[in-house]
Amino acid sequence: MNKNVKNLQICKSRCDMFKYGSVYKKLRKEQEITQTEACKEICSISKLSRWENNQVEVEFSTAIALLKRINITLDEFTERANIEAEFELPDEIVTAIKDEDVPVLRKYAQDHLAKYHASKNILELKNIMLVCNQLLLIEGKNYLTTADIQRIGSYLLHNTVWSKYNITLFANSPFVLNSEIGFKIAMQIVHNFDQVSDLTDNLTIFMGGLSDTVIAFIFKKKLDYAQQLLDELRKIELPPHFMFFDLTLTFLQRGIDYCQTGNEQPVLAIFNNLIQLNCSRHAQKLLEALKDIKQICEDRGQ
Repeated sequence: MNKNVKNLQICKSRCDMFKYGSVYKKLRKEQEITQTEACKEICSISKLSRWENNQVEVEFSTAIALLKRINITLDEFTERANIEAEFELPDEIVTAIKDEDVPVLRKYAQDHLAKYHASKNILELKNIMLVCNQLLLIEGKNYLTTADIQRIGSYLLHNTVWSKYNITLFANSPFVLNSEIGFKIAMQIVHNFDQVSDLTDNLTIFMGGLSDTVIAFIFKKKLDYAQQLLDELRKIELPPHFMFFDLTLTFLQRGIDYCQTGNEQPVLAIFNNLIQLNCSRHAQKLLEALKDIKQICEDRGQ
């Protein structure tokens, strides 16, 4: 199971980037881009004008689209706006995830969900989703409400710009989302691969999150979804230094095959190859995943 908590980057929830329209206005004017050019087919001129005067907020996907229109990245924008960036979870939560410390994770999830329910700020969800996803895997309990899950699913399903935040939010929630909605979102991300293919950090999150989504479908006994998504992932041409994902995808295919045939020898052959290549660490991770898949498939056959 992939429990990687690296590459988590976005603005701190208490520093809402939606309120920094005046910074956007300055950057837009520096590049001599008119409001009409900036907001065409994204939002109305009046809405852009009100945002630039800090009178209204805009949806995250709208803000990202507007930034893209003036050739400014999210990182550049947050730096110019002097918004403090949160690059990772608190150390104690990272440790709690590794140690599967349920009480610590539960308190973090409950405290931060309470803040989110009060603010309704979508930016607060990224780390919450990661922790809730882990709690679901560890103790089988979902701390998100039905309304929470529906809002996250709707937000991602109707998203049009796959920024690092949106990709990470999805990557942190494959086991929590409804399978049908999760499948639609995953396919939408795959079909917008060109938006992230040139960004190393995004590509890692992209492939890692979608690989986890295949595993989530296997665990949920949705092998048709797992196979369709895997088929799409196999079509993506990855750079040479991402070759490990090819191995991961091969493992996932053999995991699906195992659920259908009960033959584990093709899967075990991967472990033997990894050990021969002195990749015992990767072999151990895949072995743990295989044990989980075997348990699920055994339950499915009962």
